Amino acid sequence: MTAAVVEGTMQTATQLPEPGRFWIRYSPRAWPGPEGLWTHLGRGGLGVSRGGGPLPAASEDDAPALDDVLYLPPAGRLARGGRDALIARHAARGTPVLVQILVPEPAPAVRKAVFDPLPVLLDGDLEALSKVPAGAVVVWPLIAGLTDGDEVVDEGLSRLAEAGVSVLQALTLQLSPGERRRLAEGAEDEAFHALFHRPPPSERAFARRAYQGHGFAPFVSRPLPTEPLRGASNREVAGLLARAGDLCLRLAQPQGRSQGYFRAARWIDATEYDVAALAREGNLGVVGHVDDASRELVEEWLETGASSLVDELTTEYLTGPFEETEP
Repeated sequence: MTAAVVEGTMQTATQLPEPGRFWIRYSPRAWPGPEGLWTHLGRGGLGVSRGGGPLPAASEDDAPALDDVLYLPPAGRLARGGRDALIARHAARGTPVLVQILVPEPAPAVRKAVFDPLPVLLDGDLEALSKVPAGAVVVWPLIAGLTDGDEVVDEGLSRLAEAGVSVLQALTLQLSPGERRRLAEGAEDEAFHALFHRPPPSERAFARRAYQGHGFAPFVSRPLPTEPLRGASNREVAGLLARAGDLCLRLAQPQGRSQGYFRAARWIDATEYDVAALAREGNLGVVGHVDDASRELVEEWLETGASSLVDELTTEYLTGPFEETEP
């Protein structure tokens, strides 16, 4: 994460929006989260809660609207009112807000929520997964020996399918030695050994199992800004390019191919030009940051609103040849 941005009374850190990190660009530097364990979607590790009190009252200053995805982690009980006020304030300004909810907490009225079942997976309370609302997006935090076992995964997938969940995105958690020791407290010997000595669980293996067994989509779509913010179409096509690059990496395709898509995505995210207009006028070919393969993807998106390449790569990721030892 990089420099802080002062937004009212909340300081936010910034990061590059990545498909595997739920497209997050902004996240709070300090957050009054729940006391227990939760998944930090932006870091891909365990979350850290700073105090359990309420959020400060939102400032009514003239700070500019955040122009990309703002991530609000799960809130402690006393902070939920302040969190809901933040959601309303930023949504009214057009900022795409990604709100994380711990299962089985009910979700506030938001456009994009991600449900985090980490506490119930660790406690073995898989029945709570049935309370996730239909059509929801769920993250499955993968931890060797604790959340990747056949029995846990099979029952969890079945309950989420019965609940009508639409997207189930796997996230292999990056854990420090101290976090591993915390998770290992009270764990059985087999789980302890897996935590410290087994390779990290494979996101692809989990995604294939979830898709082939229950039809879960493997990735959340990029949340887009709304009026009065501009630039939604640029964010949309940059998201498709980033998704293509991410899938090429996951499929171990040549680095040059994936980096070409990522380079084009970063340029489109940063430019003030209307990329759709550039493509319609035939001027995208003179942009050095956009190679031929990326330009073809943009032109297809302009014509159809989708990318056959991303669809093909996603199908290969979910159904193509695969060795269980792959990351």
